[in-house]
Amino acid sequence: MTANTWKTMRKTAALAALASAAFGIMPAAAQQKMTFLLNVPPAGYNSGFELAVEKGFYKEAGLDVTIEPGNGSQTTAQLISVGKYDIGFADSAPVMKLISGGAKMKVVATILQGNPNAVTALKKTGLKSVADIKGRSVAMPNAGSQPAMFPLVLAANGLKEEDIKLVNMPPSSMVASLIQGQVDVILGSVDQYDIALRDQGQEFVSYLFIDSGAPTVSTSIIASDEFLAKNPDAVKKFVAASLKGWYAALDKPADAVAAMKKMFPDANEKLAPAQIEATRMLMCVNRAKFVGKATPEQWSDTVKIFAKINVLPDNVPATAYYTYDYLPAESQLRTCPMK
Repeated sequence: MTANTWKTMRKTAALAALASAAFGIMPAAAQQKMTFLLNVPPAGYNSGFELAVEKGFYKEAGLDVTIEPGNGSQTTAQLISVGKYDIGFADSAPVMKLISGGAKMKVVATILQGNPNAVTALKKTGLKSVADIKGRSVAMPNAGSQPAMFPLVLAANGLKEEDIKLVNMPPSSMVASLIQGQVDVILGSVDQYDIALRDQGQEFVSYLFIDSGAPTVSTSIIASDEFLAKNPDAVKKFVAASLKGWYAALDKPADAVAAMKKMFPDANEKLAPAQIEATRMLMCVNRAKFVGKATPEQWSDTVKIFAKINVLPDNVPATAYYTYDYLPAESQLRTCPMK
């Protein structure tokens, strides 16, 4: 090989590297590996992350992200808190409870700015407001956050538990019991129970807990303090790329469904579009101003509500649970309400 040939090769390689850098493409060797644990098994309401992988948003940011299915927010929060996973997606309630108990982690971005819980009845029941459940039979799931929050909803609507006929049942029985008329009302959720009712052709009404006395923030991106301290730039890039993935999912839900199915072939693509639409709605509820960023007021109210139902102590400030340090500037976030 001549000296001129060697110089030409080096010049070509240098130009290629400059071009890659200009377009935000990092060499494979420079990609930082990161494992992201979902809150639940793959579904429409976490498909924005899969789309971020499919579209290469993480790779463009210099990240090699692996997504793993979750088994509930409580489990995800616990695994993140002890460093078993780098970063995760979980409901705020179990995350905040662990933090109040000494776990060192933070919420870095809030995707669902209101909890999805709702008071639901078939239209033929004639329910016009939450107050109308007085004297009715109300099914409460024996798992989930509805039982803890429901007393606040009752109080906000001038009701007491003795004003209703409360029926405890497994979550799997709720929808069928409502359709079959075994109960008048269910304490469901707009991102699961409502979707199941709609899928079965039912006409119904739902009144969100967040509009009825329990306005708490919900599912968020979380990471341990140790991981944040060691990888601040990587977390910022992950959050920005994840939000980019969600924006793409909202613009083209079919792309998100396809990305979810490609990564997780066993995922249910039939319900995914409705789950994405429910996520779209929950991203901009509860007085939200920006997608991904809950306001200080939302966080303060969440702490107050959780303290009332003994989930959190009342002497720990809201700022102990979240940070804005890893979010993009507000000018780069989508505003609420979304057009």
